[in-house]
Amino acid sequence: MYCDFWNLTQAPFNQRLDLEYFFESEIHEEALARLLYIADEQKKCGIFSGPAGTGKTLTLKVFEQLLKRTPHQSELIDLIGLGEEEFIWQVCASLRLGPSFETKLPQLWRQLTDYLNGLQLTQGRQILLLDHVDQARTECIPALERLLHVGNQQFPSLSLVLALDKMNLSQADTLSRISDLSIELDRFEQETTESYITSRLSWSGCQTDLFSAAAYQEIQSVSQGIPEKINQICDLALLAGFEQSLSTIDADVVNRVCHEIRGMPVSRNRISEAIQRV
Repeated sequence: MYCDFWNLTQAPFNQRLDLEYFFESEIHEEALARLLYIADEQKKCGIFSGPAGTGKTLTLKVFEQLLKRTPHQSELIDLIGLGEEEFIWQVCASLRLGPSFETKLPQLWRQLTDYLNGLQLTQGRQILLLDHVDQARTECIPALERLLHVGNQQFPSLSLVLALDKMNLSQADTLSRISDLSIELDRFEQETTESYITSRLSWSGCQTDLFSAAAYQEIQSVSQGIPEKINQICDLALLAGFEQSLSTIDADVVNRVCHEIRGMPVSRNRISEAIQRV
């Protein structure tokens, strides 16, 4: 909607999990290095944590692409809301073991056990990237431990990467016991936030700095360095700037946008009018 006004080739702050929008900060670079260490050194399990919105899912997708250049096989599975039977079915389906919708849990475990035993005999490597582990049902956590046991009896054939926002108390003992390495995505510092914003603008064809120094500081303060929140603020700020025909986005625009996000629109903020005209 505002791309022509700002001379952009595309909206720079959309929330799509698109690999071309991956920003490899020092934090993300370190996370990828640790993930590759798990794969290359045949570690059984890594806990990949960080506040919601820091980019864990997109980092897993990038890691999955990197693994395609290696002998390791990998699958990415989202565990939101899954119980043990649904989880094991998803694993079997991702590994192309041919489970039917009627296959019961004991048969699913048998299919998976046979596959992992065969993998150990051939000294193959399988890496499962499991997202939103903290939002799976509690019964999935013992299943993770069982998976690691089955997949590493004769040869270290199976590695798990468990991504979560925070470790629940009910999960803490088991996850701490099975983890070989902790990987954390932290919030951006001020300098990284500015670099992130300018990079996304540059990827969208922007040749000038659209945000003032004070605007950057306000974005950092409100977003607390969370990329997902930064995207939301910057997207609405560009919309507000378009509606008001501004040449740059200042701290006042950012502040008013943040009121909109919190559901507290102020009288000078006319973002809603711009949206209604679309």
